[in-house]
Amino acid sequence: MKFIHFSDTHLGYSDYNKIDPQTGINQREQDFYDAWENMIYQIKQADVDFVLHAGDLFHTTRPTNRAIAIALEGIQKINDAGIPFVLISGNHSTPKIRATGSIFESIDLFPNVFTAYKSKYEKFQIGDCAVHCIPHCSLSEELETAFQQIEIDKDNRYNILTAHGSWAGEKSFSMGEFNEQRLQDPELDENIQFDYIALGHYHKHIKIKPHVVYSGSTEHTSFNEAGNLTGYMMVDLKKGENNYFETPCRHMIKLEAIDCCEYNSTQIYSELEKLVTPELNEALVSISLLNVQHDTLIKLENREIDNIFSKVFQLKISISQMPAQGKTIGKDINMSALPVEFERYIDEIETGELDKDRLKTMGLMYLGNDD
Repeated sequence: MKFIHFSDTHLGYSDYNKIDPQTGINQREQDFYDAWENMIYQIKQADVDFVLHAGDLFHTTRPTNRAIAIALEGIQKINDAGIPFVLISGNHSTPKIRATGSIFESIDLFPNVFTAYKSKYEKFQIGDCAVHCIPHCSLSEELETAFQQIEIDKDNRYNILTAHGSWAGEKSFSMGEFNEQRLQDPELDENIQFDYIALGHYHKHIKIKPHVVYSGSTEHTSFNEAGNLTGYMMVDLKKGENNYFETPCRHMIKLEAIDCCEYNSTQIYSELEKLVTPELNEALVSISLLNVQHDTLIKLENREIDNIFSKVFQLKISISQMPAQGKTIGKDINMSALPVEFERYIDEIETGELDKDRLKTMGLMYLGNDD
């Protein structure tokens, strides 16, 4: 029995004021749709018994009509091909207030689609495989109950688990989001063993164990993901094999930071010019300028820097000023989650003609201010 495991498609994600010339919509939003449609194509070309999506189909709990339409079109193609499709909801797609309803109620109407989105454990039968599902749970008590309800059906040839969250263990697989859930290892109970555990939430492909796998995302939502591959898992339960396949996305590149403590503005421009390569064309690029002298900072011009990186899709530049003599920065304060949530908040709200990237830069500057 073979299946495809993918996750974190974040349909409806939108950023930067750039328009796709062919579709007329936000270019980054289109990038995510392109990644989704590529996955649908890969699924239809593959010889698989079913497909599994491990959460965060949409970027928000209230996706736009366009995001819903594109998602449903893709799901319809898989449904019409007679391929069972299992989807669980992730933290981005789970409403905080249950009474508001869920888009998964509509997705659930497809005859070949199985959805788990009600903050509880569910199990679906596909051939001789039991698919155990733990979606994002709004309450920690619900998550604990969900894990307690897992029961391996020994009459099935295969048992697999899919869950969305941060896997608990020696290493951290956190996305730095306030509402993410920590997933316990159910196999610590010797009576609960799976042939494969398909994880979603962490936007990087990684094998925690040979059969416990984050597929990663199909596009990038943050510069924290720069350098991560995007793709999906092809799993063959009969052979006990699982392999990762990379899929295309817009390049996201984090350049090496420049220590500017001894540079004037002209020298900084010169150092930046050395970093420009064809690889940066149409890419999302991030660069940090460290220890910039106060007088130099005043003379730096955004226009000059933009001209240097004129061929990139979007440039994110972070500038830290040389600390004043005798001034120290508190080391015990952990604000890692707040900046992530702030960027996510800006992504989701309507800002009209305001530049979202500039709003993020200004907001993150204030959040990091130690005055």
